[in-house]
Amino acid sequence: MEEHIKRVEKMAYMGEIAANLAHEIKNPLASLAGSIQLLREEVKYDPDHDKLMRIVLRETDRLSSLASNFLLFARLPTGKLEKIALDRALSETVELFEKDNTFIGRINVDHELSSGIWVLMDSMHLRQVMLNLLLNAAEAIESKGTIKLKMYPVKDNFAEITIVDNGCGMSDDIINSIFDPFFTTKSSGTGLGLSIVHNMLKTYDSRLDVESKVDQGTRLCFKLKRTEPPLSANLTLTPEHK
Repeated sequence: MEEHIKRVEKMAYMGEIAANLAHEIKNPLASLAGSIQLLREEVKYDPDHDKLMRIVLRETDRLSSLASNFLLFARLPTGKLEKIALDRALSETVELFEKDNTFIGRINVDHELSSGIWVLMDSMHLRQVMLNLLLNAAEAIESKGTIKLKMYPVKDNFAEITIVDNGCGMSDDIINSIFDPFFTTKSSGTGLGLSIVHNMLKTYDSRLDVESKVDQGTRLCFKLKRTEPPLSANLTLTPEHK
């Protein structure tokens, strides 16, 4: 709990810096991209010049995406709370993840999801959290491997979600740093994925717990407060209304 509190304080401070920086970056980038696009359309075509302009546009898009992640990390958009059937939402997210060409034929996702569990949450926040965690698990697996996703009820009216991979695992030093903004062990990436997950879960009074051992894989776990199902979920149509 003490480590969690320190993490929250650090990320709040970093969040303000990131938000201010992102605002300062996004406007010039939009002007730059727009100007290059106009030049590309109006000047006489030259293969070498066109190649350079495509590079500028590509890198501008990359920087704009990074700035957007800064803002998402720093100031999470207000979510629209709705009652979500957790098993259905998780299944849909897994289906979306499995369509990523990067992981087809390489990563297998086994999921075991209890039914009849509802949570009050923004559906896009849940999807963002799960896609980030599945992506991290998949990137920890060098060749072929398996991710095991489980969701089940636990005491005090919570639902627990665990994601276990058989990837490279992490040392204690890395575990202590993975929630730091911009920290990454990957050759590419912003190092903001888990920071964003942390902030999203924090808004729902939850937190991500991590257990890992080098060369033995990683286990990620978080809990969500359960809620009553909507009335429509309990309605049974009579014969005359079917």
